[in-house]
Amino acid sequence: MSDKTEATTPQRLRRARKEGDIAKSAHVTTAVSGLFWWLFLVIEAPHVYQVCVHVVETVVQIDQTRPFAERYVQVTGALAEALTVVLATLGVGALAIVVPEAAQTGGVIAFKRVLPDIKRLNPVTGIKNLFGLKTLIDTAITLAQFSILLFIFWHALATWCTQLLPSFALSFAGQLSATGQSLARLLAMMSVSQLAPAAVDFGLQRFQWRRRLRMDKNEIKREYRDEEGDPHIKGRRRAMHRELSR
Repeated sequence: MSDKTEATTPQRLRRARKEGDIAKSAHVTTAVSGLFWWLFLVIEAPHVYQVCVHVVETVVQIDQTRPFAERYVQVTGALAEALTVVLATLGVGALAIVVPEAAQTGGVIAFKRVLPDIKRLNPVTGIKNLFGLKTLIDTAITLAQFSILLFIFWHALATWCTQLLPSFALSFAGQLSATGQSLARLLAMMSVSQLAPAAVDFGLQRFQWRRRLRMDKNEIKREYRDEEGDPHIKGRRRAMHRELSR
C-alpha cells in the first residue's frame, strides 16, 4: 500500500462505482431519516390525531340496532381512512431510507456487493476489521452522537421540570398543545444535532475510500494503455498504414 501514492484515475473510480464500491456513511442515512420523520410528524401530526379520534368515535358510536350492512360500511370507511395514514407512514419510512442512500450512491445498484464472498468469512480479516481504523472512527462518532443526544435530552428534561407546575393552570387542551410543541422542539434538536457528526463521518469515509483506491505508477500506465491503446501497437499500425498508402 505504501507504493500506491498516485491519485486514482477517473476510469478506476467509474469501475469501483459500477462494482458497488462507493463511499457512503450509515450515519448520514440515520441523520437524514430523523429529519424526514420530524418533518412528517410536524406536518401530519394534527391530521393523524383527527383520524384516530374519528376512528374511535365511529367505533364507539355505532348503533347496534341498525342493520349489519350499514354498520359494516361505517366501520370499513373509518378503517380505510386509518389505512391511508398507515400507508403514508410506511411510505415516509421507505423514503427516509431510500433517499439518503440514493443520494450517496448516485442510484447505483451493484448486486456484486450482495452476493456471498468467501473473503468476508475469513476470521483473520474479520478480526482486522474489528480493530481497524474504520471501526474506531465509527465508534467515536457513535459515542459523540450519543453524548449530544444525552445532553439535549437532559436539557429538555430540566426545562420541562421548570414548566411542570405552571402547566397545571392550563386546560387539558392547553396542556396537550404545550406537550406537543415541546416534543416537536425536542425532536427537531435531536434530528439537527446529528447532521454535523454525519457530515464528518461522510468526509472521513470519502477520504478513506479515495485513499484505498490510490494507485502506483505501473497501474496508471496500464490504465492509460487500456484507455488509449498500447503506443507501440499504435506506432506499428501507423507505419503499416504509411507503407500501404505508398
